[in-house]
Amino acid sequence: MKKVSFVGALTLAFFTSFAHPAQAESPIEPGYEVKLNLDLDSFSNQEDVVQTFNATHDEDVKVYYFDTPDQQFRDQGYIHRLRIYASDKKTNITYKKVFPGVTVKDAIAEATAKGFHNDMSNYKFENDRKEGIDTFSISRKETFKQNKKLTFDSIDVDYAIKLFKEEAPKKYRTWDQEDWYQDTLSQTIPYGPALAETFEGEYLGVDADLEIWTYKGDTIAEISTKVAEKEQADQIEESWLDGLTESGWLSDEQTSKTGFVMDK
Repeated sequence: MKKVSFVGALTLAFFTSFAHPAQAESPIEPGYEVKLNLDLDSFSNQEDVVQTFNATHDEDVKVYYFDTPDQQFRDQGYIHRLRIYASDKKTNITYKKVFPGVTVKDAIAEATAKGFHNDMSNYKFENDRKEGIDTFSISRKETFKQNKKLTFDSIDVDYAIKLFKEEAPKKYRTWDQEDWYQDTLSQTIPYGPALAETFEGEYLGVDADLEIWTYKGDTIAEISTKVAEKEQADQIEESWLDGLTESGWLSDEQTSKTGFVMDK
């Protein structure tokens, strides 16, 4: 076997690295989701809402959130959500980290320090835009075939918690301290289910998702759309706010869907 000198090996390594430079991790560039709640009292009934936004029915979904009785996870910006579809669509669980009260710049800096970057296709980075306020979030969704323990009519709570434990991504469960995370997850209870009726429609020339959620006798409706650029989000939010306000369709209560369920 031909030997390579130490100097020769260093030279080879230099030119190899020059020819194939390490790929730099792309900085996080979140998309935008503009969300606004509708004033349901301004419509004669639910069908009137659907027709107003030229919407067609998509799915009926039961939505659960899992947290401790005193909501330790929510206090630290962790959201655990379970969705079960009325159709034969796959069940999914979502792990979400939110940064309420933190600027998007500072939240992204914190996420970057934790090893997150834009090339992670299994995570979604987003600015949730509501009334001019952007809240940065990181989420990851895992999907599963429906089974007898998680059905549209009922769920096995212990099985659901076990699923959240088994599928929790490392970067999520170790954001703080893993022992704390696992112990806290063991103490969670379900909040919900809320019935979410989802529709695909449009408003002022923009494709929009319409969701009508019902829980414990109360109902909220939200229209939303997702765009890639801040300028798009600014324009859509401004036109939607003006249009909804002028028509009397904008709700004074702009609570999140998470809060709608977990605050009851």
